[in-house]
Amino acid sequence: MLINEIEITGSSISLKCWATKFEDVAATFEQIMQRGDQFDLETEMPGFHDCDCENSVMRGFYSIVVPFEIEHLIDGITTKTLFKRIESCEFIIGERAMYSFGRPGPMKLLGAALAAITGLHIDLIEFEFSHLSQLQERMTRIKTIVVTNPKEKEIRRARLAGHMESYTEYNIVDPRNHGIESVAGLIDTPLGPLTITVAKKGSIRLNVKKGLVMTLECIDWVLALIMEEKRPESVKAPQSVF
Repeated sequence: MLINEIEITGSSISLKCWATKFEDVAATFEQIMQRGDQFDLETEMPGFHDCDCENSVMRGFYSIVVPFEIEHLIDGITTKTLFKRIESCEFIIGERAMYSFGRPGPMKLLGAALAAITGLHIDLIEFEFSHLSQLQERMTRIKTIVVTNPKEKEIRRARLAGHMESYTEYNIVDPRNHGIESVAGLIDTPLGPLTITVAKKGSIRLNVKKGLVMTLECIDWVLALIMEEKRPESVKAPQSVF
């Protein structure tokens, strides 16, 4: 599998989109390998591992060791036993953006670690009202939208679900003063119709056929659609792993 391909073993993938753009991906890779903490299971050091860089694309993992307790019975007495598990997130950095997917715990530390290594301010994208509003207008059909009203309104948060052409047809929102938390619906992409869910806190969920291999170019196209940027002209179609 190529470095710019993501195998989706389930029926969807949830991505976090990062606002920082890395001008030189290869240089960032060298910084991580030379200055970044490397994950060590024996010492339980959180860090990077299995990182690779090729053709201006970097791919890798960030993992941590997390303790947790399980309550159980021993000879009729309730007791707790301490266990430990590895939690990981995967990240992919291209010329257009950085994306991560996996567990939220290591994902938070990933941003802080990259900031310390590169000296850049690294944070998640926060999609604005205009991004989500115009995205829903580009959808073939809206499936779900979560809107928020001002605090003085009787209904402060509403989740509309169904088949909608435009959520503003419904009088549950203040037409001149409301926000959008998330929107989901069908988009006609270069790969065909695709259901996407976008939340203002920088997350994108793509519903796909189980077993597909999604390309970085396709994800870049979706992000550019949301951000109203020029979208990549050529996108490779996902291929089945079967």
